[in-house]
Amino acid sequence: MSQRVRWVLRRSWPAVLVVLLFCRVAGAHGGSPASHVPALVSSSSPGPQDDTILGRLKACLLMGDMQCVVTQYMALNDLGRMPGWLVAFQNAFAIANRRAGECERVARAIHQGLLEFAQKPAFIRFSVQGETQLLGFDVVENGILVKNLQVSTTGYHVAVKLGDRVIDAYTGLAGLPLHEYMARLTTDGKSQVIQQVVEAL
Repeated sequence: MSQRVRWVLRRSWPAVLVVLLFCRVAGAHGGSPASHVPALVSSSSPGPQDDTILGRLKACLLMGDMQCVVTQYMALNDLGRMPGWLVAFQNAFAIANRRAGECERVARAIHQGLLEFAQKPAFIRFSVQGETQLLGFDVVENGILVKNLQVSTTGYHVAVKLGDRVIDAYTGLAGLPLHEYMARLTTDGKSQVIQQVVEAL
């Protein structure tokens, strides 16, 4: 190595070091911001690790996207017509069912639907203890209380529990964590709501 080359290297080594470090960092990240973005579960794509109809169906269930669930199930089984249990499962979340007296029928339809999708649901019963038998449910949108719907006039309500989520017509397929669901239930100030998981109705 000539004396001039050694002199150039001594003068420029900081810049060379910066370039080498930059190349190493870029290589570690794959050279593209998209390459290290987490694979998110969505109704259109469950992620690159399970890009199948079954994978998308599972993702739709996790997200609580009912329309996506129906679409992916029909595609998975190559069906031109929805089976009866799937129709009942979809209809269980209709707004018309958000009223007193519908809970048992709705809970059975949701329970059966989740069983068909190889889930492990259970029934959960809510009872009012106290001077009144009225039970309501707070509807919250963007953190703001929008309205209160009547759930029961008899002090009795039943829903479906899947893991830590409670699912019924009021929550939609996505459900709510049990503690949040309990917080949404309303009754007289001198009464209280208790819950119990049951095997059957």
